Amino acid sequence: MPLFSVIIPLYNKEKYVQQTVQSVLQQTFVDFELLIVNDASTDDSVAVVSQFSDERIRLIENPKNLGLSATRNHGISKAKGTIIALLDADDLWLPTFLETIKSLYDSFPEAVIFGTDYVETYTSQEDLVPQKNISASLQGTSFLVPDFFEASMFQPIFLQSSVAFKKDICTEKEVFDSKITFAEDIDFYIKYGSQYRVAYHYEALSEVRFDVPNQMSKNSIVSKALPDLDKYEDLAKENSSLKKYLDLYRYIFASMYSFENAIPQRNAMLQHIDYSNLTFKQRLLLKSPRFVLLFLKKVKGFLLKRNIRVTSF
Repeated sequence: MPLFSVIIPLYNKEKYVQQTVQSVLQQTFVDFELLIVNDASTDDSVAVVSQFSDERIRLIENPKNLGLSATRNHGISKAKGTIIALLDADDLWLPTFLETIKSLYDSFPEAVIFGTDYVETYTSQEDLVPQKNISASLQGTSFLVPDFFEASMFQPIFLQSSVAFKKDICTEKEVFDSKITFAEDIDFYIKYGSQYRVAYHYEALSEVRFDVPNQMSKNSIVSKALPDLDKYEDLAKENSSLKKYLDLYRYIFASMYSFENAIPQRNAMLQHIDYSNLTFKQRLLLKSPRFVLLFLKKVKGFLLKRNIRVTSF
């Protein structure tokens, strides 16, 4: 059996998936299987994948378009490896990504989740490494994360294309909640980050594209099903950093609803928030009129194109 099962959910990524698959096949650690789960693509994505000839690749077909969470779950159910490594079909790994995860697995047996830092890549500007709530002196090192939620309070310390986990935690039929159609990764982090230790290598070994057309993160969220943050409130009573993490994403989701003028959804999202867990800037922005938020969003986009990142953290 391979050590790693690499799972790539595939839906209409014909322009990107070739580079993504190549980044897996070029890994310095070679004991893996690659499961590409096609979610009923309507472009030539499958034709691109079919050009690869490697016995480690398995192409799995969904019977119909099921969505990202269900597609990941389908891949996990077919996986033979000890460690599940996720990679989106428009992202890339640097050659030592799996080798580094293997080192974390060997060095920190108490850990169940393993991750690395990442860079955000854009067509029109330089790559950016988001700020983390981790000391810069730890860059280039590997360690157990003392408090996953505290470490994730600025920007996520890893994304779905830079994280792996032991398959034996997949005791539920659905590792990813298929009812969630936006930010399903946040639900995954809360559910498993509150139960298991996280080992981390503070070096960007994954490239995550942020300028791909029709990305979920750029689409309207009003019609999407978001994670139910309220269901974790009881757990957060004994975990103050989890409570802050929940309130951070209540703020993020409420702000997104504000941009779309979805006031009932915004108010519902803020129902259980503790405003003392937010920064002054965040509290101020929540009280700002929509036209101010839209203006600030344009300014942020303008600065981002000039490699100046402005956040409310």
